[in-house]
Amino acid sequence: MEDGVTETDADRHRAAVRRIERLFWRDIWDSVPGPVAAEHGIERRDFGPIQAMLVSELARVGMLNLVLGATEAGAIGSGQLSAALEWVRAHGVSPYVSVPPERDGTAAAESWLGDNGFVPAAAWMKFLRDPHPPRFAAPQDVEVVELSDPAEEPFGMIAATGFGMPAWAAAFFAGLPGRAGWRCYVAKLDGEAQACGAMLIDGGIAAFGVGATLEPARRRGCQLALLHRRIVDATDAGCRTLFVETGERVEDRPAGSYRNILRAGFKEIYLCPNWRLVDE
Repeated sequence: MEDGVTETDADRHRAAVRRIERLFWRDIWDSVPGPVAAEHGIERRDFGPIQAMLVSELARVGMLNLVLGATEAGAIGSGQLSAALEWVRAHGVSPYVSVPPERDGTAAAESWLGDNGFVPAAAWMKFLRDPHPPRFAAPQDVEVVELSDPAEEPFGMIAATGFGMPAWAAAFFAGLPGRAGWRCYVAKLDGEAQACGAMLIDGGIAAFGVGATLEPARRRGCQLALLHRRIVDATDAGCRTLFVETGERVEDRPAGSYRNILRAGFKEIYLCPNWRLVDE
């Protein structure tokens, strides 16, 4: 691979990627105000190595009902994966169970899930990038602004609307600007915030996410501008590795996000299936 992460590098970074992925999602759940969480059934619970997150009111949204850690040591034998899924299912939620490939526990997790009625569903591609400067130009008509306070711009609203979520779901993201370790941005067109993006920095890794764009501003370069700014800022912050993920590329699904990530110099490292109950 040119100017990026080699296959050996990717193997070495997988454990770090899993760690920051868990932290990324956990921090989002923990940022939701208590009254909002109680009203909409937003909960997170750890079962040994398993991190389970759910939103009862959005029981079918895989991104928001997620079980991580199925391939970790002890997840199957200790019964922790089973306990986590029982807890999630008791809330009427159909979760995604993330099963990273080529790990010591992958075969056991796949076998257990298959025996219990789960099948591979949607998959997410994981990407890594080293901190070399961007080799693409940021769109000139897009202004990117970093936020230090949730009140500066409607970051949460842009994220929820851009993802097609209900208005109350803005609470998932509204508390991230100014939160420890987080750097949050909006992209403006003609002075109006139209898109958002964030990154969590921890242990020399920057995890990119929360990339959403309002419908009128799509295909105008907002997300490319946000990627450019975050790469520069992550490099300036001393990050050694940049991580991002998006849905796998399939023929009948828009691939704009996927193309932007590749254009920004990220390299595919592995495709991670999410397992779901076969009848759901």
